[in-house]
Amino acid sequence: MPDDVDQAAAREAWHAAGPTGPLRLKVTSESMRPLLRVGDVVVVQPINPGTLQPGEVVVVQRGGEWITHRLVTVDEHGWHTHGDNTRFVDETAREDQLVGRVIAIERADQTIDLQGPRWRAIDRRINRVQRVQVRMFATARTMSSAPSTRLTRGLAALINWPFQALVRVLLR
Repeated sequence: MPDDVDQAAAREAWHAAGPTGPLRLKVTSESMRPLLRVGDVVVVQPINPGTLQPGEVVVVQRGGEWITHRLVTVDEHGWHTHGDNTRFVDETAREDQLVGRVIAIERADQTIDLQGPRWRAIDRRINRVQRVQVRMFATARTMSSAPSTRLTRGLAALINWPFQALVRVLLR
């Protein structure tokens, strides 16, 4: 899985902020496009994992990687995340792997506040669509013996297109 944030900077920011201060992490992958773009800075608030809501964008630490993806569901197995621009659901995250929630995006000369009522509503809508998308990806994967087959790639592109269009419209 590709890194989503500059790893050295993330570790340095985490140690500088301490367990209660917000983190500022630079995005280095396209896994959350169109919401997050390479070069954006996400402001991450450390949280109590029990307060996370499906649809929110979170940072998860897996081994040496810091991954910024959307929380899809929470169940007895853990926290299930997925990149808006990826084909497969991430490995289930444990409570101790959750770093925090993204509360803002800094892009060029603009700051997008993800805590306002408008963004909360957008997150809920995106999450509804994404839950369907994740189920469709799982179905596509079972239809094919290998995830890299032409059929699976085609189905993934077909499934992802409406979702990407929705996010672009909501970002306006």
